[in-house]
Amino acid sequence: MMKQAHYFSLLLLILVVISSCSKGPLKGTWQYNGGVYNGKVQYASTEFQMQRIYTHDDYEAYLLEGNNPPNLYNSGIYEIKGDTLLITSKYSSRPSQNTDVTIAYKFVIDKDKLTIKGVLPNGMLVEEYWKKVK
Repeated sequence: MMKQAHYFSLLLLILVVISSCSKGPLKGTWQYNGGVYNGKVQYASTEFQMQRIYTHDDYEAYLLEGNNPPNLYNSGIYEIKGDTLLITSKYSSRPSQNTDVTIAYKFVIDKDKLTIKGVLPNGMLVEEYWKKVK
């Protein structure tokens, strides 16, 4: 009986560690560094920056322009399952058909670079590049 309790405690500890680490690589502040949308390259703006801040299970996206305060333009929740990033927007500063819709992206993190690839509900193919800044 004691061995079973010890085994169960160890298994529970492993599951807690795995679930707490699964979002670890995304935590922090990422700055948009360009992308490819339906095969068309889009470069990051030189006049403003877009940043996403990922915490344990949610994110906020800001537009930074000059000395103006950061402007929240999108926020929501996310979940990581293997190499898939599931993002659900809960707020958008502009009308959006993607609010409360979960979008699945394949993602890769290579040191301070994040690449996400997916298909938006409207059929647009998206590949975005982000650089970790904090």
